[in-house]
Amino acid sequence: MQLLNADFFKLSRSISPWTVFILSILSAIIFTASSHYVSIGSLSLEAASGTLSLFSETQMIALLGSIAAGICLTTDFENKIIENAVSGGHSRNTIIINKIISFFILIALLYLPYIIITVIFAFTDTAFSGFIPTPTLNILAGAAEQEVTAGLLGKIILISGLSLLIFFSQLMVSMFYMFLFKKAVFVIAATYMTSLILGPISSLNDTVHSVITYTPYGIDLSRLTLEMSGKFVTKSVIICLLFIFIFYLVSFLIFRKAEVK
Repeated sequence: MQLLNADFFKLSRSISPWTVFILSILSAIIFTASSHYVSIGSLSLEAASGTLSLFSETQMIALLGSIAAGICLTTDFENKIIENAVSGGHSRNTIIINKIISFFILIALLYLPYIIITVIFAFTDTAFSGFIPTPTLNILAGAAEQEVTAGLLGKIILISGLSLLIFFSQLMVSMFYMFLFKKAVFVIAATYMTSLILGPISSLNDTVHSVITYTPYGIDLSRLTLEMSGKFVTKSVIICLLFIFIFYLVSFLIFRKAEVK
């Protein structure tokens, strides 16, 4: 808890977390506005599916999450904060767990603007177009066909929670890169490149696709809808938790063997 409080204090006093959070807010507004304007015919589908799709939560969480992992967490190596924690008697396992918790909270904050906008507009008559399959647009486009009930809110919370878990598990590779490289610029580049590469390569052939489907990168986000099945939810949660645990173990093994001066 002491390390976690120290992380929170450091992050609250740093400009970097606030910067990426503001960028997330702006991206969420631009993305949902684009969906609305497509639905009413004020914006072409081609324009929205092109440049404006880069403001989707799938793209921005990958980018901003990579930046957060590098600037907000990995700099602890460069500033000797990790070394001081080790010399101060904290176990390496405790340090890793605290970093994972801090990183999860950071990703949750980055995703929060999308969740808030989704919850607000899902209960209005505002029209939205699901021009690309992302959790936000899946909910907003489908909510118009649903009655406004507590059940709808429950479905939105479930989808948002599962989406957050998927995004976080995808970014867990940054923990591995953090303890491997110990340099922010390398962690940012490696994490973001991993997110960019692993999605598209799943379509190379059936063998690669079958392997990627057992990772968070292979989870079909188009199925994150108000009608998603319990089987899909269970399978996705298991895949994400296993992926998180695997990279926790790998990070621990690397950190345990690393020399920290």
